[in-house]
Amino acid sequence: MHTLVYIRRNKVFDKVVLDYAQKNLPTTKLSTISEYYNGDHRIDMNLSKWDYCSETQAFVDENLDLSKIIFRDRVLRNMPFKNCRVLIRRAAGNLLEIFDKNSFDTLVTYPVDNYIMDIMIQLAKKKDIPCYGICSFFMPGYKRLTVYGEHSPHRIPEKSEVDHVLDKLRNNFRSHMAPSRRKALKGAIIRYIRYKARYPIFYLFVAKMLGRKEYDFLATPYNTTVRKFMNFFVERHFTPISKVDFTKKSILIPLHYFPEATIEYWSGCSGQIEFEEMLRCKIDELSARYDQIILKDHPATVFDNSSAFYKELKKNNKVILIDPFIATTTLLEHIDVVGCWTGTVGIEALVNGKSAELFTEEQYYRQAMKLHPEIIQQDGPLISISDPYVFIEEILKGSIKFEG
Repeated sequence: MHTLVYIRRNKVFDKVVLDYAQKNLPTTKLSTISEYYNGDHRIDMNLSKWDYCSETQAFVDENLDLSKIIFRDRVLRNMPFKNCRVLIRRAAGNLLEIFDKNSFDTLVTYPVDNYIMDIMIQLAKKKDIPCYGICSFFMPGYKRLTVYGEHSPHRIPEKSEVDHVLDKLRNNFRSHMAPSRRKALKGAIIRYIRYKARYPIFYLFVAKMLGRKEYDFLATPYNTTVRKFMNFFVERHFTPISKVDFTKKSILIPLHYFPEATIEYWSGCSGQIEFEEMLRCKIDELSARYDQIILKDHPATVFDNSSAFYKELKKNNKVILIDPFIATTTLLEHIDVVGCWTGTVGIEALVNGKSAELFTEEQYYRQAMKLHPEIIQQDGPLISISDPYVFIEEILKGSIKFEG
């Protein structure tokens, strides 16, 4: 079987997809594809021969939804429409040529998070090539199989495995993706230094002056990172748990990385792509039903956000910005309802007897839950479950055990 693996310039992430292709699939021949010079096949976004190619445009017209391709991608939605169309034709032209000249049986990649991957996946599906997306998972020792964030059941986990995961979630669970304050601060300092180096080199020089079109260069101003030194002082906006009145009717809402694929490609709703705007509208809606809206920022990206962002959220007098480094399990001892888009706090809450308001239909654990309607208990917008074992078993069906 000839497996095509999409890689980038990050050896850690590349190892994950390469390992999956070699260890989990019956691969007899492996080829790599990349925008850069590290792959067997190169998607050369600097080639102009497809800029006004009628055949490529015909493929785009017949097979791609331009509004979705553009609006879900953080680079394209921030540039003029004419420029978007040229980049889409370049990506499509490259990929059509590579797929027409070669025969691939399977495609392995990361979950889609940019327009080039989006086009590649849609082309592969048109050619009936199975696609596997290897995604990070909140439970250590696992990866999730998903291309656009969807639930993809493919195995039956053993009872002991389900019991083990359920036991972890019920006993002071803290995800490996939720760093301590010290680690979060260290990571933020590193991202800040990198950004200050990358912006003038990658964006101003390589992308703007040299006109290079590789995605990493174009995306530099839009990626989630620490852009301002003053971001390191945002903790003054957070409220310690000791000062929160939990006797009020409250909902806990974990915030997301943004911009990020879990919102752009996983939510299934174009109106939810600009997370900050969506969040403020959702807060306004929830204010009519709750006395207190407790927002918990993601501990890994606290310092990515500016003081202005937090000040805007606090303009609603029902908003409490809780200390983001408090364990979610601690908060769930005091709060009975969580509100989620695609975050995994909803899973933690549901298996611990809490209720959730799920703000998007296209969410993998909502899809998993719907496969077992007998366990769903609905009270207006609130969802709870009667059988956590069945719920976790179904979620694990869409995962693989993965060490390393």
